[in-house]
Amino acid sequence: MERLRSRAESANRRARTRSRIAPILFVFAFLGGLFFALPLSEFFFLRGARLEKIAVQGVSALTPNSIVRSLDFEIGHPLDSIQASGVREAIESEPWVESIRSLRLPGGTLIVSVVERVAVARWTMDASPEIVLIDQRGERFTGRVEPGGALPLVLGKIDEGDILPEPAITILEELRRHRVLAGNPSELTLHLPALPSDLASDGLVAATAGPPEASGYELQIGEEGPRALLGVRFLEQRIARLAMLLESEESSLHNARLIDLRYADRAVLRTEPASG
Repeated sequence: MERLRSRAESANRRARTRSRIAPILFVFAFLGGLFFALPLSEFFFLRGARLEKIAVQGVSALTPNSIVRSLDFEIGHPLDSIQASGVREAIESEPWVESIRSLRLPGGTLIVSVVERVAVARWTMDASPEIVLIDQRGERFTGRVEPGGALPLVLGKIDEGDILPEPAITILEELRRHRVLAGNPSELTLHLPALPSDLASDGLVAATAGPPEASGYELQIGEEGPRALLGVRFLEQRIARLAMLLESEESSLHNARLIDLRYADRAVLRTEPASG
């Protein structure tokens, strides 16, 4: 009886050990299969295959033909000699491209999947004709402006790092949320506040007459429309208040030069620009 109990306990221990090890072995086998399956399939199925077609996915700002021209692969090119790194190097110099993936199919098709940058605004420092684009992360890039479509203009200096300040990104996001502001974005110009270094060099102070904060961000609506003073705080609420005011078709807006939204409980309309 003692031997039988000992054998039963040993069998139970082995069963428990197998139950613990089996999932781990399965995961390693699965990962190993993924790691070796693609190289082996390419070795056996792509040998001798020739390029017959290039399929481009995910482009809207760019065109499939421009991607194909960048690759410069001729029909009949050996498919097994086309490497993902070569495809990436040929296309990633295009500023609109954020990332690239490629896949070779045994039938002779090269699939190129492109993730494009999303442009949210145009930018210039001092109203110069040189315009660059800003993506959703606030990074500037020098791609062609036309594929971006109608976009608001951001005007002013950006500090080191080439990144648009977070409040400015918030304002651009809020502009897209309100129909009255998103309807014609090319008519909107967002003026960035002066950098601290510029204020110091010019001998200016940050405080202004009126509300207890600098004028901060300003939004020009059209060439002759009013300029909305947004300040530097509560930007989501102030954009929403501006949109509500524009949708109300307030008659006094026709003569307003400034819409001061820096007050907590009201918007002040001014017919002439105020200092600061």
